[in-house]
Amino acid sequence: MLNQESLAELENRIYIEQVSLLYKGSISRPALHIISLTVFILVIIDYVNYVYAFTWALLLIGLNVYRFIDTYKTQKNLNDINDFKILHIRYAVCAGLLGSIYGWGLVFFFNDLPLINQVYLLSLLALMTPAGLVSFSSDKYSFYLYQYCLTLPVIIKLLSIGQAQYFNLGIVGIIYILIVRKLFIWNHNALIDAVRLKFLNEQLLTYLKGVNDRLKELTVIDELTKVANRRSLDENLEREWSRAKRTNTPISLLMIDLDYFKQYNDEYGHVKGDECLIFIAQYLKDNLNRPGDFIARYGGEEFSIIMPDTNLSGAINFAEKIHSGVRELNIPNPRSEISKYLTISIGIASVVPNNTDSYMDLIYTSDKALYNAKNDGRNIIRTKELLEKNPTPRLVV
Repeated sequence: MLNQESLAELENRIYIEQVSLLYKGSISRPALHIISLTVFILVIIDYVNYVYAFTWALLLIGLNVYRFIDTYKTQKNLNDINDFKILHIRYAVCAGLLGSIYGWGLVFFFNDLPLINQVYLLSLLALMTPAGLVSFSSDKYSFYLYQYCLTLPVIIKLLSIGQAQYFNLGIVGIIYILIVRKLFIWNHNALIDAVRLKFLNEQLLTYLKGVNDRLKELTVIDELTKVANRRSLDENLEREWSRAKRTNTPISLLMIDLDYFKQYNDEYGHVKGDECLIFIAQYLKDNLNRPGDFIARYGGEEFSIIMPDTNLSGAINFAEKIHSGVRELNIPNPRSEISKYLTISIGIASVVPNNTDSYMDLIYTSDKALYNAKNDGRNIIRTKELLEKNPTPRLVV
């Protein structure tokens, strides 16, 4: 479910889209009003004062030219606008002015027209009202201002003439605008629901992407120490191994074990033990030689470090640095048999791989070097310069 903050953000995005849709429509819409105006002039010009008619026409032309320029400029800069409220008010005011100039102008000329021209005028008016369903479909305020300012003056005029046929036309006009209003509400709600659904889908996709990224992270990151896990180690080592074969460059792998860590857990408990693993993992990560070096938790209290483009001498130098560095952290380990502080043992394998070797051989060889370090008393570094083949497991029959 969306919280209050998310709901407020969603409604704000919907509002911005509503206002944007007013301007995203065709900039030719104002030009259509020029065509409508031309038809109106043809209907009334033979019966009304020329000065009044052309003054009215100039007002409508001026307003629609402004709307055309405003729409054109806003469309070009829509992505840079911050205050959509001002944009909204400007558009709604223009819609109200447009309807008012039409409505009160037609009322002004109505009495001077013969009956047939009055019918033409009312028919044109009836055609203009639903046109607002498209132009203002995303904003009910703009539509209401346009519709009511356009139709109400004419309806009031019809009702006030005092003749039955005009009064009946006024009643029909009221029913007509109520029907148009109902149609607009249906259309408007459908549009806003579509916009809301669009943004909800975007939020859902963003959320699902976050979940998916988190799941991917869980498959390659050790949950406790937040460094890479064994799966990620294998994938990275296989990739670096292939590159080293292709470029004929050395690659080194360090296997690191925390000495007498079981005794550390026995002394301080597993919670403190986990905190120690997290601290050591971060220390090792922070002290990697180069950005291409890669650390992973191999399992339990063991860590592995991949060092591409690094020969045995370089790997030993780095191993000595972190070996003494961990010791100088002075992490108490009173049950250790070799030191009162936490120490590490390191096994190193370094090789320039050939086509018959496997990255699993490098893991096996560095693990054998670590075994030698532990077997020789721990708190030391042991190396293997020759790659040993990882034995193929056989089923026991």
